[in-house]
Amino acid sequence: MVDEITAYITQHLLLMVLVMTRLSTLLMVMPAVGMGVPKRIRAMLAVLLTFLIAPSVIAIDPNYRPPALNNIDLSILLAREAVIGLFIGTVIQFVITGVQTAGEIMTGTGGMQLGDSIDPTTSSAMPTLARLIGMLVVAIMIGIGGHRMILSSLIESFQSMPPGRVVLHDSMMTLITTQLGLSLGSGIRVSAPVVVAMLLCNLVTGLISRTLPQINVLAIGLSINSIAILAVAALSIGSASYVFQAEFGGAITRLGDLWVEVAR
Repeated sequence: MVDEITAYITQHLLLMVLVMTRLSTLLMVMPAVGMGVPKRIRAMLAVLLTFLIAPSVIAIDPNYRPPALNNIDLSILLAREAVIGLFIGTVIQFVITGVQTAGEIMTGTGGMQLGDSIDPTTSSAMPTLARLIGMLVVAIMIGIGGHRMILSSLIESFQSMPPGRVVLHDSMMTLITTQLGLSLGSGIRVSAPVVVAMLLCNLVTGLISRTLPQINVLAIGLSINSIAILAVAALSIGSASYVFQAEFGGAITRLGDLWVEVAR
């Protein structure tokens, strides 16, 4: 049994390396896995998933045998596989980042920039509301089985572009730009209630300043804005999960349509 497994791995070694390359780059940018998970755990996960996915990939074309390659050709093949993995992960990450943008819009509108903290994913300052929304949508993604959808899209990419036969298409860049615009739109939709509330608060503050000029409007306005942004955000933050589910499902569908188009 051991000899059969060893012979199987040796026969399809290059194919499994190409599969692991595409999978590993996806895991690097995949939400909830790319950051915060120890590198050894990610490496073990990549190897385990490679052994699980490789038989299905090999079954697509059992007679395929990769040609003899030199170091330069092998590097090009690995780079192309890595690009596909990064492409899938980037499209999904755009969905999460777009919804997180709502937290930054809320914070900027309400003047709460002093509450920024370091985000471990990007290693940059990010508002607390944006981090809260980011953790919420990642939890929603895991809850609706989004990780399985992402791996399913990865397997579909192997069906349309088998390992070693990757061809980059203009439609991939088109999908990235399209998804970026849709993701920014989702962030604006999630932050819309807070932005409207801030506009009303500023209107009320302006009326108070004209009616009672002896009152320190600056101090009162900041307090009112802080209370309003927290209250409205607490009431409307649940909408982020519904927007995320719709955008996430749309991104997976667009990826599937892309693989069908590429396979033609």
